[in-house]
Amino acid sequence: MAEKKLTLRIIAPGMQLEKSLPALADMVILHCSTGELGILPGRLPCSMVLGRGALRVYNGEDVAKLRIDGGIASVSNNVVTVLSNSVEWA
Repeated sequence: MAEKKLTLRIIAPGMQLEKSLPALADMVILHCSTGELGILPGRLPCSMVLGRGALRVYNGEDVAKLRIDGGIASVSNNVVTVLSNSVEWA
C-alpha cells in the first residue's frame, strides 16, 4: 500500500516559490488566526483564516519554512490550498 501524502498548493500574487516547494508533504503546519494547526493526511475537510506567521512543510526529514501574511486555507481530499497576499521564504 502506498504511503499517503498531502499535496500543497500555494497561491499568491507574484509567486516565485513553486519550483522549490516539495510537491508532496507528510505534514503541513499553518499559523491560523487562533493558533497553529497541523495537517496530516486523512484530515477531514476544513477551512481556516490565516494570521501572519510561519507555514512549515515537512517531507521526511526535510522542512521548508515560509512566512505568510494572512489569508485563507482549505483542506480537502489530502490537498492543502493556501491563498495569501504575501508568501516568502522564512
